[in-house]
Amino acid sequence: MTDGSPTPSPPHLPPQPLPAHLWGDEWRFASLPAGELMAAFCDRPLPVLVLPESRSPLRLGLASTIPIPGVIITGGRRSLSLAVWLQAAQPIALKFIPGPLNGLILEAGEQARWVLATFNDAGVTQAAQLFVERKYQSRGLHFLLVQPDDSGMTYSGFWLLQDPALAARTPASNRSLT
Repeated sequence: MTDGSPTPSPPHLPPQPLPAHLWGDEWRFASLPAGELMAAFCDRPLPVLVLPESRSPLRLGLASTIPIPGVIITGGRRSLSLAVWLQAAQPIALKFIPGPLNGLILEAGEQARWVLATFNDAGVTQAAQLFVERKYQSRGLHFLLVQPDDSGMTYSGFWLLQDPALAARTPASNRSLT
């Protein structure tokens, strides 16, 4: 029985390392203009495609030129296994966690958190900060793309994600993180 007051959300569990057999060959931050995002993936034959119409950048009122940030993982031979694992994990959002060793964290399912990458390179850290800034500009919209190689011809999985903490923001209320 409750007294009507909101139930506090449980604390985040510490992120777990991604299973080693799923590690990709490399990863990078990227972005696509909001006006091109849906068309770039909606008609492609991908083994895993999560592209909800409710998260369409234009439906969310974003200008077509707003960059939608994302992360691209080149998985090599593990690409399809990684995409299937990610789909089962139910990705919700990607988060940059700054620290002595910066981290890229996947929030998934009810409480799961996974370390996708760690880094301390200044250039990658700067790209991570731009990723966060662009997430604010895009009302939390961002993507995760898994591909076997850099050819741009085949993809294993694509998820259009939206950070729940930023979803209610309006473009006019965004703030710069610099």
